[in-house]
Formats: sequence, structure tokens, C-alpha cells
Amino acid sequence: MQIAAISCQKNDDTNDTKETMVPVKTDYIGTVTVTYQEQDYDNPDILVIYDPSQDGKTVSITLKKIKFVPQMPVTIDVTIPDVTTSSKDGKTVLTCDEEDPISMGGPMSRYKVTGFGGEIQGDNLSFSLNFGSYPTRFSGIEVKQ
Repeated sequence: MQIAAISCQKNDDTNDTKETMVPVKTDYIGTVTVTYQEQDYDNPDILVIYDPSQDGKTVSITLKKIKFVPQMPVTIDVTIPDVTTSSKDGKTVLTCDEEDPISMGGPMSRYKVTGFGGEIQGDNLSFSLNFGSYPTRFSGIEVKQ
């Protein structure tokens, strides 16, 4: 498991203070909640991997070993690619209007991600989205050793 953090640095070239978010792969552990048939189904202790692109403008978010609903016979890994990142008020803001999640070797268009919104503030990552017609949310904390 890789451990990382987001750091900020002061730009000394001007009198303005600018925060530069350095993209770093980070692991989070928390609960994924899926609304299924008008009931919430909690998946506790889910590992979520935040994996930024080289330029830090996008990130892939992977949910590891998740069983979204009780009827699922197995756990799977699901990646949400191309989530846009930006910095605002000392936090990282995450957005994605629409994207096919990737699982089991390819895109899963049937469960298209829509309305993804989230943030990283301090050691906490939270986001919500729809997988197809299933509202889903995550709240977790950075894994530290």
C-alpha cells in the first residue's frame, strides 16, 4: 500500500500567497454507501486509491474490493478515470460530469458515472456520484503508517 500526502508551497516570486497542489497518489479508507431499492447499503472499510495524473489536473479514483449491493456474488475493483481536480480555499475539489467506470478489464457503460462531486480537506476524502441509477457516496480518511 502506498502512502502519500498533498502538500502546499508558498510562491516567493510575488507578494501574493499561492497554493500549489502537488499531485500525489494517496490511499483512503472509509465507507461507501449505495442507495439500492430506496435503502442505503453500507460498505465499511473500503480502500479508495486516489491516483493523480502527472500534471495533477485529473485523477483516477479506484474503489477496491467492493460489493455494491447484498445481491452481488463477488467483490470487484472499480476505477473512475478522468476526474477533474482543482484547488479552492485550501482544499482539492473533484468533479466529473459523466464517465464510464472501468472494472473487470473494460468500461462498464451500464453503470455510467454521473454527477461526481467531492473534495479533499486535510486528511479527509469525500465524494458522491451516481453509478447508473444508483446514488453512491464515500467518506474516508487518509491511510497513514
